[in-house]
Amino acid sequence: LRAGERMAREMGDDAFAGEARELGDDGYRNVDEQLFNGEYYYQIADPTHSKDIGSYNGCESDQVIGQSFAFQVGLDRVLPRENTLTALRSIWKYNFTPDVDAFRKANRAGRWFALAGEAGLVLCSWPQGDELRASGGVDGYFNECMTGFEYQVASHMVWEGMVEEGLAITRAIHDRYHASRRNPWNEIECGDHYARAMASYGVYLAACGYRYHGPQGHLGFAPRITPERFRAALTTAEGWGTFRQLRTQNQQTEQIEIRYGQLRLVSLSFEVGERSKATQVTVRHAGRSVPARLTANGNQADVELEQPIVVDPSSPLDVIIAVAE
Repeated sequence: LRAGERMAREMGDDAFAGEARELGDDGYRNVDEQLFNGEYYYQIADPTHSKDIGSYNGCESDQVIGQSFAFQVGLDRVLPRENTLTALRSIWKYNFTPDVDAFRKANRAGRWFALAGEAGLVLCSWPQGDELRASGGVDGYFNECMTGFEYQVASHMVWEGMVEEGLAITRAIHDRYHASRRNPWNEIECGDHYARAMASYGVYLAACGYRYHGPQGHLGFAPRITPERFRAALTTAEGWGTFRQLRTQNQQTEQIEIRYGQLRLVSLSFEVGERSKATQVTVRHAGRSVPARLTANGNQADVELEQPIVVDPSSPLDVIIAVAE
C-alpha cells in the first residue's frame, strides 16, 4: 500500500494515492492495536481453519518483514518505531542462539540447517508456550535456520540501529558456511541455491544506509559501520562505482566515483555525527565548483544541486560538509 501510494503520486494519480494512504493508515493502526502483545506481533487463529498450521502466539522471525522492506526501498514506516524495535529485541532474545543444539533437541521437527555447536536464528519460538495450539503439532519449518529469513532480520536490525545484533546474525551464517565446513556459494535455504539467501544484499544496503531514486536523481548514504572512514561499492540504474566517506571533528567529506556507466544526480543526502549539525556545503564535480543548497534536519544533511549533473568515470564528485556540535 505504501509502495502503491508512492508510485501513484509520482504518476499523478492522486485519487488512488489517497485510497492507498487511507488503507495503509488503517493497517498501520489495526495491526498494531490487534496483533502486538507487548513483546512481539503474533498471528490470530482463524476459527474456521483451526487445524491449519500457523505460528499463532509464537515469536516468528519475519513478523515485521514489511518494515524491513520499506527501509530497503525508501518508503514510510508501516509500523510504529517503538513496537517494531521491541519486536526485533524479542526476536533476538527468543530466536537467536549461539548453539542451536538445545533448541533442536527439544523441537526435533524440521531440517538441521545448523548443527550442534553452530549459531543461528530459528524461524519461530514460543516463549509463552502453547506451541501445539490450533495446528495439532509444530510444522518443521518453524524449527529451521533458513539463511534468507536470518539475513532479512539482520538487515532490519542494522537499519534500526541494532547493528551489533544484526552483524552477529550475519556472522553466524558466515561461520556456518565457511569453506572449511560447507559450500560458501550455497547458503542453503529451503533448498539448494535457494534465491531467498540473496536477502544477504539487504544487510549490505543497511550497512551503507543506502538511498537511491533513479528518476528523481537522488542518492544518499548513512553508514552504520565505521562512519568515520567508510568505503563501499555502489550500484545505480546506469552505472556502478565507489563511495567514500571521511569524518573528522569539523568536516565530513563524501566522494562518489563512477567506474562504469554514469549517474545523474539532482540531490544527495548524508548523515553527520550524532550530536553534530551540518552548517555549510561545498560541491565539486570534475574539479569544478557546483552551486548547491544545504538543508540541515537534525544530523541529516540534504544537498540540492542548482542544476542536474552527470557523474561518469572522467568526473568524480566531492561533497565537503562543514559540521558543528
